[in-house]
Amino acid sequence: MTSENAPPRGKIIMMAVIAGAVVTNIYCTQPVLPLIASDMGVAVSTVNLVAGAALLGFATGLAFLLPMGDRFDRRKLVLGQIALAFCFALAAAFAPSIWALIGASFGLGVVCCVPQQLVPFAAVMSQPHERGRNVGTVVSGIMLGILLGRTISGVVGEAYGWRAVYAMEAAFMIPVWFIAARLLPPGVPSTNLSYPRLLASLWPLMRDNSPIRQSMMVQALLWACFNAFWVNLAGLLANGPWQLGSAWAGGFGIIGAVGAFAASYGGRAADKLGCRKVIGASVGIVTLAFLLLAGAQTSLILLVLGVVVLDIGVQAGLVANQTRAFAVDPKAQGRINSLYMTATFVGGAVGATVSGWLMAQFGWVGIVEFGVVLGVVAGVIHWLGAPRRIQELA
Repeated sequence: MTSENAPPRGKIIMMAVIAGAVVTNIYCTQPVLPLIASDMGVAVSTVNLVAGAALLGFATGLAFLLPMGDRFDRRKLVLGQIALAFCFALAAAFAPSIWALIGASFGLGVVCCVPQQLVPFAAVMSQPHERGRNVGTVVSGIMLGILLGRTISGVVGEAYGWRAVYAMEAAFMIPVWFIAARLLPPGVPSTNLSYPRLLASLWPLMRDNSPIRQSMMVQALLWACFNAFWVNLAGLLANGPWQLGSAWAGGFGIIGAVGAFAASYGGRAADKLGCRKVIGASVGIVTLAFLLLAGAQTSLILLVLGVVVLDIGVQAGLVANQTRAFAVDPKAQGRINSLYMTATFVGGAVGATVSGWLMAQFGWVGIVEFGVVLGVVAGVIHWLGAPRRIQELA
């Protein structure tokens, strides 16, 4: 079925599939970081830069490539970025040194903002009363890609080495490109601004709209929590009392996938209850998750519960914050998504990098305390941003 005669819901689901497949490029490294460190003879704090570079690259792509979706055909942008993702993944597979790998990881992150090119597609195609649900479906695809991608990469890495993980990711991009070329509808530009003016318009868009600013700050903190946990999970399992390998770290992605479905339900809740209520609940859930994870060094049950609760909170917050920001200006959704997701993944990159240092200095306790503090700060920002006018409650 082609994009022209596919039902809108079918297009949304295919966008979710494509988004999930591409985003695995960014997160596939995390379960195999100990393998990279061992193979290249580098410290934990150094190897964590591979994961941090991918997230920082992703944030860079969001800042400089995503706004182009408002000006140019988003379909062509997506196809070009998938082709470049193939090239960077292949470069990572053959990286001769840790710094070459960090550079390839950064480049891979830049071009893999494809999933966030697709989210505005979903929003534009949706009726207002279905926007949260459809955005949630694409985000669920993204999260399943992140979490199940970790599972697959953990198993492949343990069996064949970390280089095979990147080679596998490069191979995946070939069928993904053809599927996207067949199924994605042409993008219709919503502005004729030049690229420099398009970038210049980001600042007033953020400055003049408090819902966008609040969504950016809260989700950046929640995503820092998310990455602080997942980047260091492999180290906890390998060096803790269980002595488990990268396949086990990846296997926790299956557990986390349960929480990924919260994105779709979070979108529906945002449609019915209002975004702020869902955002407030998500902040509380993430903070609770880290309190549960305080016992993860000695209890696998608490670790499993913490994974599920953390992912539920983060994904529900991701969709609710995104839906709230999109409602500000339907004609600027590419730029709004650029602001929102750039902030989110800068937060994620900082969370991954800082948590690596905390893990090396203080162990798992440092990660738990980091997550609780970030959750509390997010809660304070959300509370201080309470709307003063009824119309801001959306």
